[in-house]
Amino acid sequence: MKKVKILDFKLNKSIWNLLFWLYKNKFHFDGMSFEKHKEYVFWDSVKNIDWKASNKTNKLYTKVFEAEKNLDVLFLLDLNPSMNFYSEKLKKIDLLEEIFYALAFSVIKNNDNFSVYFYWTKEEKFLNYKNDFSQILKTLEIIEKFENNEKIDENRTKKILQKLNSHKIKNKLIFILTDDIFEKDKNLKILAMQNEIIFINIFDFLENNLGKKDKNFTFFGENNFLNIFLNSKKIEEFNAFRKEKIKKFERMLKKYKIEYIYIDTKMDSFSALVSYFSKR
Repeated sequence: MKKVKILDFKLNKSIWNLLFWLYKNKFHFDGMSFEKHKEYVFWDSVKNIDWKASNKTNKLYTKVFEAEKNLDVLFLLDLNPSMNFYSEKLKKIDLLEEIFYALAFSVIKNNDNFSVYFYWTKEEKFLNYKNDFSQILKTLEIIEKFENNEKIDENRTKKILQKLNSHKIKNKLIFILTDDIFEKDKNLKILAMQNEIIFINIFDFLENNLGKKDKNFTFFGENNFLNIFLNSKKIEEFNAFRKEKIKKFERMLKKYKIEYIYIDTKMDSFSALVSYFSKR
């Protein structure tokens, strides 16, 4: 509950309402045949208000269309050891928790069901579909208690994508939260043909922005640290390499018609989500 209070404080009420409204307008679109009326709430689309029905009762009512069906939302959460990396105070795993919390809360508010698939080097854990705040608490508890000091498996995300395809996952909204970047993958392409996917890359700011001058870097893990000296030429080469690698990855996702969100530890995660959904 302490973690929830911290996240509630960061995700203030104004961002709550805006993010929920944007989520609803993105994934619960108007269309097809009229189904019923329901009382208007803040995040409903204003253009669906039925003024005639509202005038009769002195309450605002909005039209619900047949296309507005409940979604099944699947969160893929990468808990590999590198998620505990940090160059300042904020870890990547903290960002993952913030992003998950905001999105999962939006899912619940809009009466959708969600499940969580945790994966790391050699193991996975799955929580079944629910529309319940306890599912959020359970997820945060698993993340908070998670410890993994094993070697990072560079194919971990690809393996999960292959497994999802073997289970013939279809008609889901899938959020992938990871620091993983990889080459083109047929399983990701197949999964994107059957589902809507939003890929959220989570980075430490320093991973992609080392600066320009000679510098000593100290990288912290859970129980150790590493000192590295890099001259300006090496730094410039590294920054260019990372920039191109991310652009190449983003181009691949675009080709597969997968949405992409980049968030690092210098950014406000909630504002980044609002900005992304606002542009759609």
